[in-house]
Parts: sequence; C-alpha cells; structure tokens
Amino acid sequence: MKQAIRVTVFITALCGIVFPALLTLFGQLLVPDKAEGSLIQENGKFIGSELIAQPFTSKQYFHGRPSAVDQLAGASAGDNLAASNPELGTQMAEFEKQRQVDGASLPDDARVTSGSGFDPHISLDYARAQVKRIATERDLPSDEVRQLIDREAGNDAYVNVLLLNLALDRSES
Repeated sequence: MKQAIRVTVFITALCGIVFPALLTLFGQLLVPDKAEGSLIQENGKFIGSELIAQPFTSKQYFHGRPSAVDQLAGASAGDNLAASNPELGTQMAEFEKQRQVDGASLPDDARVTSGSGFDPHISLDYARAQVKRIATERDLPSDEVRQLIDREAGNDAYVNVLLLNLALDRSES
C-alpha cells in the first residue's frame, strides 16, 4: 500500500508539476511570443491575441465568423445546426443581414459558427465579400482594400481578422 501511495505521489508531482514547469520554461526560452498567447500590442496597449477572435461589428471593419459564444473568453462552444434543421435557414438569413455583404451567397465560414467560437480567421472569399462595404465606409478605392487583403493573407487561403483590421487602420494613417 505504501509503495502505491509513493508511486502515485511521484507520478502526480512529475506529471502535474515538473513536466508543466519544463514546458513553460522551454516555451518562454524558445518562443516567448507564442508562450505568452501571441498577444498584440498597439502603442504599448494590449489589444488582443492572434489566436482568439474578437467581435467586430462596425461597418468600417472586416467581420469575423459568427460565434455561438460572442467571443467571450470564458466560454467556448460550437453551435452548428444540421442541414436538416429548419432553424439553420433562419440563422443563415440573420447572419447575412448582420454581415451586410454584397452578393447573394456568402462563403460557408460567414454562415456557420466555428467549432470553438474563437476562430480568428476568415476565408479570402469572405474577406473579399466585405470589400465594397468597407471601401464605402472608409471612402477608399475597392482595389486598395483588396490589395490589403492579399498582402495580409500572403500565400494562405485565410486571413486573420484582427491583423487585417489593424492593417486597415494603419493604411489610413
């Protein structure tokens, strides 16, 4: 019995204290920005993380994916409805109305919530669907907004909404 208790205490200390402490130490030494949560600072003030979506509702900003949890940091949940659920059509119509994008059809990532509710990325199609609204609101040429999207996305098929909106703000400065 004593042997079992000793082994349990040892394994608990090793897996619950030593291993996490080593991971934290190596993370801080090797990739400190990632270990700290990929936080973004603007003028010395923390404004968000590259890894967690933030709600943008103003017409002059790119909007992220719909979220079942409104990007509240204490709650994570998906809320995607099955294609057979009649409420899905109502939900999609509401999302389209809220998103105020041009065109009759929205990309899938604009229509359904992300699995966790914190997905910070949108597809290039969804970003491009918002160009006219943003260009009109900010009195910018549409081509300039499209170029900004392409620049922020690089070779990826997705773009980070927070970083894109920050680049949009910087482009007007």
